[in-house]
Amino acid sequence: MSRGSVLLTDEDRALLLKISTLLEELIETLEILEDENTMKAVKEAEGDVKAGRVRSYNEFIKELKKSGQIQPQSYKKL
Repeated sequence: MSRGSVLLTDEDRALLLKISTLLEELIETLEILEDENTMKAVKEAEGDVKAGRVRSYNEFIKELKKSGQIQPQSYKKL
């Protein structure tokens, strides 16, 4: 092996891939935190949850179906 060569094991490659993924997630999180509109929406949503203004996924889908905004087969029931 030449003096400037670096040998990576499969374990090293897996670790580097994991680090890369974590860094991408961190960058995405920072971008979200910097976006004023997104953070305002998050705070409003947290307020809705605290005030009990929430509904289940299935209830939400029923409302959309009833209003004609989605077709009956266009969602999965949980």
